[in-house]
Amino acid sequence: MVLHTAEIAETLTSAEALARWCNGSGAPRASWHFAVDSDSITQSVKEEYVAWHAPGANRVGIGIEMCGRAAQTPEQWDDDFSRSVLWRTARLTAALCRRWNLPVQFVDAAALQYNVRGITTHAEVTKAFKKSTHTDPGKHFPMDEFLRLVREQG
Repeated sequence: MVLHTAEIAETLTSAEALARWCNGSGAPRASWHFAVDSDSITQSVKEEYVAWHAPGANRVGIGIEMCGRAAQTPEQWDDDFSRSVLWRTARLTAALCRRWNLPVQFVDAAALQYNVRGITTHAEVTKAFKKSTHTDPGKHFPMDEFLRLVREQG
């Protein structure tokens, strides 16, 4: 599972806008499996298909784009919109972990190089495989809180 921030404004239609963009004819070579905003989840690529979201992990990762930005502060991750995004993403992640028999654990860059399964970020994929410069979901992403939410849904 690879978590991203979509680098898009936090609006009630952000996930839908991402789905339209991903499936549009003019979209560059970028795609993801799911996008999440505060009130909805969209799917752009079937789980069993490869999406182009995190070079080095595309073939083995399910990409989840959370509406928001990598530069968010701890306070911005704790506002109503982001808390809803985190909760909705945690529910989705828990279901995906059950379906794909993935452990609910954070996987850092070193572990990714040894094919350890679990939940990671685009930033960790970047560190592990050095095929992009992306650092999302950002240094203030509340990973411990997110994993707790996923476990509660499991």
